[in-house]
Formats: sequence, C-alpha cells, structure tokens
Amino acid sequence: MLNRFIGMKLNNIPKPALLTMRIITVLIWCGVIAFCIVNRDRFTIDGVVGSAPDDTVPAVLLMLLLFALKSMSLFIYCGILYVASGMLFPLGLAIAVNIMGTAIMLSLPYCIGRLTGADAVGRIIEKYPKAQSLKRLRSKNDFAFSFISRAINILPADVVSLYMGAVGVRYIPYLSGGLLGFLTTIVTLPIMGTNITRPGSSEFITAAIIQISVSVVFLTICAAYKRRHQIQENEANDLKNVGGKDDENRFD
Repeated sequence: MLNRFIGMKLNNIPKPALLTMRIITVLIWCGVIAFCIVNRDRFTIDGVVGSAPDDTVPAVLLMLLLFALKSMSLFIYCGILYVASGMLFPLGLAIAVNIMGTAIMLSLPYCIGRLTGADAVGRIIEKYPKAQSLKRLRSKNDFAFSFISRAINILPADVVSLYMGAVGVRYIPYLSGGLLGFLTTIVTLPIMGTNITRPGSSEFITAAIIQISVSVVFLTICAAYKRRHQIQENEANDLKNVGGKDDENRFD
C-alpha cells in the first residue's frame, strides 16, 4: 500500500510543481552538505556525546536529527552515531535509537532519488561507475537486492539509497532489506560504545569479534560476486568476438 501511495503521489504531481520540489530538495541538500563541511570537526564520537543533552528525550531527538544529517552527507560516518548511542543510552534504547536512525538515514536519500528520478541515475552512474554493478545486480526481489547491495558494499550507503529511489525499488522491501543489512552494526557498535572504557571486557571483545566476522563474510560475498561478474563479462565478450568473426566469415 505504501509503495503504491508513494508512486501514485509522484505521478499525480504536476510537472511544474515537481520541478519546484526537485529544486528545493537540491538546495536543501546543498545547504546540509555545506553545514556538515563547516562543522565536520564536531562530528566525532566525543563531539556528539559532548553535545547531547542530559535528558533522554532531547538526546534521542538529537541523535535522530544527526542520522538525518548523515543521510544527506557523505562526510559523516554512521558508525560514529552507532557508538555514540551506546555511550549515551542503555543498550536496549541505544539499539532502538539506531534502528530508528538507520530507517531515517535510508529513507531520506531514497525519497530524494524518487523525486529526481532518471536524472539522479545518470548523475550517479557518471560520478560512480561502480553503480553499473547495482544495475546488473538488481533482480525481481527488491528485498534481496537491497540487502545484498548493503552486504557487498559496492558504494557509499547514501549513494545506494539515492540510486534505489531513482530506479523505483519498492520502499518497504528496500527499507527492510537495508535494515537487515545494517543490523549487525546497529547492534554491535552500541555494545562496544557502552563498554568503550572497558575494551578488555567480554562484551566488548564479543561484539568486536562478531563485527569483524560479519565483515569478513560480507567481503567474501563481495569477492565472490566480483569474480562471478568478471567471468560473466568475459563470457559475454567471448560471445561477441565469436559473433563478430562469424559475421566476417559470412561476408567473405
């Protein structure tokens, strides 16, 4: 229902209004990027924790705002926010804040991609040639596409979100697959943040081992995908060469 609603709403917007929305979106995005560049020295674990209010509710709202800022800028590393949540809140609340923040972080670039459409796809592919790999990776299963694209880490998360919105990946499968792809980091980094003053504790070490192990698995998946893709490209090139030689023989 939500997927249809999003698509229907965009299709029903008059072209002048849609163009205005796109211009406003780009201007806001540029403003956020400029803000992040100017204040990039503050986007550290100590900077985030030091800026957070003492009261829980304002602190949660600040973290969600920072996740929204991160979604609009490549200059902020989401791991900083995951760790900071673990330092600011009890573990259960920290994980909940990270899940909500990740949902925001995935949704805003996706919506911008939906607004900008094909123009965004062209710019992404022009700036990030690896985005062609996303195009080849896409299957009929949007959930699997979203999850795998996070797992193999071809491109920055924000660029992937923009691309998926632009090519019309359905929102609910996109969001659920993306959250699953981030799940390990969402859980392990706040555990490490909670125990950051005790790096020798079993909790910190266990979380670090899990994070490293999952990263190794994802890197293995990425390497396997790249090998498979290279083999497919080589086979396709061989077929083209054979076809070209057959055409030459016919003319001869």
